[in-house]
Amino acid sequence: MVPNLFSRAMVIGVSCLGLVLSFPATAAAVIAAEPSAAFERLYGRLLGEFWRPAVGIHGIETTVFDYSRMKHDAQAPDSLFNQALAALDKLDPAEISNDNAAKAFWINAYNFGAIRLVINHYPVDSITSFKISLFKHPWSKKALRIGGRWYSLHEIEKEMLLKAFEDPRIVFAVSCAAVSCPDRAPEAFDAVHLDEQMDKLIRAFFRNPGKGLRLDRQAKTLTLSWILKKDSHLFPQDKGGVLGFVLPYLEATDRSWIQTHPVKIDYFDHDWTLNDLAQAEREKRR
Repeated sequence: MVPNLFSRAMVIGVSCLGLVLSFPATAAAVIAAEPSAAFERLYGRLLGEFWRPAVGIHGIETTVFDYSRMKHDAQAPDSLFNQALAALDKLDPAEISNDNAAKAFWINAYNFGAIRLVINHYPVDSITSFKISLFKHPWSKKALRIGGRWYSLHEIEKEMLLKAFEDPRIVFAVSCAAVSCPDRAPEAFDAVHLDEQMDKLIRAFFRNPGKGLRLDRQAKTLTLSWILKKDSHLFPQDKGGVLGFVLPYLEATDRSWIQTHPVKIDYFDHDWTLNDLAQAEREKRR
């Protein structure tokens, strides 16, 4: 009897293991069927085509895009850029049934919207250029048409993302195409890997001493991204405030030092220069 019971247990165990192992694949298949999947694929291809590794602009290390080539490519009716715009206009975001898929979609939409504002007015040296907005406030401009309705970057970030998901990591995942923003990856955010992608992005950002985080132990000063100051209301004191958010992303030695020493918190000035390959090439020629 014992061998039979053992064999049955093994079968049940293997079956359960099979369910566990197959779940990510099943989830990925379900998410791939979401109405946002076509846009996500096109946008991911666009990023892969025009993303460039980190370069130095104004002494800040940052990934960049070849906006000049993207602008030229976008003029073709069948370009990746125009295909992505068409895919957005066809989809109804209310039909996205998975929360992570919805969050990834709106983050990608925001970032593509920022790129579109740049491309529509390129050449510009910043998304805050007067060519984009006379009041240097591009976030209120209509950036994308999704499902037949126009959205601004402000509406996407504040309403579709922060209000809906209450995830402070969002303010690092959305990018206004500036040198001081967290580095972009050459891929779109996707529902299956979203948490991993966001945490990886933030961790890398806080390792960049030119714009993310710099710890001066001698001066006992911790200099942080301006984003943390601008959106400080997202990091309430009952959850540890700004430091409570930052510390888990740091190396153990830095985290331990900050926790055992009084530190003054300061913030970087935000460099709004466009994260443009042409900006880096101009600096090299100087």
